[in-house]
Amino acid sequence: MPQPAADIRRTAFRRATELVAALHLPHGTALAATGSYARRELTAHSDLDLLLICPPDQALDSAVKHQVENLWYPIWDAKIRLDYAVRTPEECANIIADNAVAGLSLLDLTHVAGNPSLTEQTRKLVLRTWRIALSRNFDNIIDIAIARWRRSGPVVSMTHPDLKHGRGGLRDHELLTALAFGNLCDAPDLTDQRTLLLDTRTMLHQHARRSRDVLDPEFAADIAIDLGFRDRYALSRAIAEAARAIDDALTSGLTTARNLLRPTTPTSLKPERRRPLDIDVVDAGGSVSLSRNPNLTDPALLLRVAAASARTGLPIHPATWSRLAALPPMPDRWPAAAASDFLALLSSPHHTARVITELDNHGLWSPLVPAWDNIRGLIPREPIHTQTIDQHCLQVTQNCAAHHVAAARPDLLYLAALFHDIGKGQGVPHAELGATRVAVMAATLRLNHHDASVVTTLVRHHTLIPNLVAHRDVESDDAVTELLDAVGYDLLTVELMRVLVQADALATGTWTPTLRAGTAILCDRARARLTGSQPRPPRLDFPHDFTSRAGLPLDLIPGPEANNATVRWVGHYLRESIRVLALIAAKGWNINSAEFIVEPDHTRARFTVYNTLGTGFDQAEFAQAYKSGVYSALPDTTPTIAATTATFWFGNILEIRTTDRQAALGTLMEVLPELHWLTMSNPGATMIVQCSLRPGFDRAAVERDVTRVLTTS
Repeated sequence: MPQPAADIRRTAFRRATELVAALHLPHGTALAATGSYARRELTAHSDLDLLLICPPDQALDSAVKHQVENLWYPIWDAKIRLDYAVRTPEECANIIADNAVAGLSLLDLTHVAGNPSLTEQTRKLVLRTWRIALSRNFDNIIDIAIARWRRSGPVVSMTHPDLKHGRGGLRDHELLTALAFGNLCDAPDLTDQRTLLLDTRTMLHQHARRSRDVLDPEFAADIAIDLGFRDRYALSRAIAEAARAIDDALTSGLTTARNLLRPTTPTSLKPERRRPLDIDVVDAGGSVSLSRNPNLTDPALLLRVAAASARTGLPIHPATWSRLAALPPMPDRWPAAAASDFLALLSSPHHTARVITELDNHGLWSPLVPAWDNIRGLIPREPIHTQTIDQHCLQVTQNCAAHHVAAARPDLLYLAALFHDIGKGQGVPHAELGATRVAVMAATLRLNHHDASVVTTLVRHHTLIPNLVAHRDVESDDAVTELLDAVGYDLLTVELMRVLVQADALATGTWTPTLRAGTAILCDRARARLTGSQPRPPRLDFPHDFTSRAGLPLDLIPGPEANNATVRWVGHYLRESIRVLALIAAKGWNINSAEFIVEPDHTRARFTVYNTLGTGFDQAEFAQAYKSGVYSALPDTTPTIAATTATFWFGNILEIRTTDRQAALGTLMEVLPELHWLTMSNPGATMIVQCSLRPGFDRAAVERDVTRVLTTS
């Protein structure tokens, strides 16, 4: 029976105390402990952190210096690693004043031997200085914590979690305590969570026979048994829950501290500015919140909030979560707007994982994706994985979002990425089970038969290309035929599979030169054996001489779903449409699709629009606003995040893919040459424009102009 972790720490503390008791301190000094010794968290392989405190008026003559130099030999002789310093109380305070991060360890200062009043004097001075320095150095402290999180990753989702330095680990609990010492927040009782991390780390030291903070699977199996867990997977889930509690508490504490430290100025005392983001969703002072009178009977409000947070990068306000939790459940088949918001949630290369993780932490994600319960916190059996399966799926989705312009249908790509490993951990082939589950989700989103078939095929065969590269001759016809048979000889599926394979391999660190080259060869050869369909012109079912009831070549037709409508317009030439595009932008409407047919003497256009303000459509007011000519200029297209752009040519037909945002279509049309026709759609928050150019254009100039006006960094 292994010795309990708490007993191991008590034994290590007792041994250290006995060694320290043998030290002969200079007269009038005090010996204090910091770090794990001060917190009574020593293990047999921990460093011993000691501080010799000298009175400020005591001169260190040569005899005293010699005594200090020889003071530590009993500890060194015992083969214990020692980290020591000799300072006065004022020097300790100065360390915190000059570098608050370096002085964090002094907050644990505990008397060990010698003059106790000197230790108490030092401790009071340290705390007083800390409270003053914290407000001045707060941003620097947080920046260093963020750098640590980036190096070590989150304890919650790593297959090799860093129990000490990872996000949600022991260091974060100590940072939370330090904020509480600074009177900037309250620290909740996290004794059980810290004890579990400590016990795990203690047993890790025992099994590794050295100081170690990263829990590798080969140690986790034995440690799980030592701590009374069924297996390493049960231990990993418990560690993840503990780390999540610490991380949530620290996040809340940092928010409280930041609000307290925010300077009070006449401007800051003004009511917060509320900017509409979507129906019943606003940006309230830099966070996504609900409008003052939201419709709390609309279940799709949850997806609008999540999509707005992913799109803008703004956090969801803490007070919003309880109201979202009270919303009714989504129907079995979602409205088109809700499906679009779900896919938009998956489209951010920087914020998708954060928002979905927050939804999951509040119990709001699995009702949308029920199969998520099976992979939450699941430790993969493959050693190449560095994250839990749920976080790996989110990382692959973000990787796909980062390459959205490489995909003709980014919405289908995101959905396949989210579900590609969702069948793991069930004792059956995970790709087959995942294909079954993504087919259910495709029905929920109302995807048509072809789109549902594409995502199902992507999930079912997402490991095929890596297997072919590893075990077959990618130059052989048989390998290409096997790939084409699997994807049903569908060109779109081949192109999406290529991006998905890269995104999956990047997430596991296996995107090697061999896999990269093999994937390119297979997909290029498969594409060469397929015939791509040429983009086709739109068909508009209204004549060029139509007029609305208002007597204008413009009408507004509300759609079957709330806040959706169709706008029809006729003008003399293409760029005249900027007027109606500017009006649509001024109304706060999003263009979901657009179609233009350009004839020598007129241009016809049809737009499907979505009212992000939820105020419905007033046909008479819309006609009057157009007639007045007040709205004639497009708003700025500069987004809050970088927007990439890619161009593809099919003869004289140009396809443009870019990040969807306000006024992007109108801005593009201002630089395009003469056209025959143009179509626009925005699957997965990516604007895809196809247009047939009239002869006489300069291809290089067109690409240069398009990239210039649409690409931002």
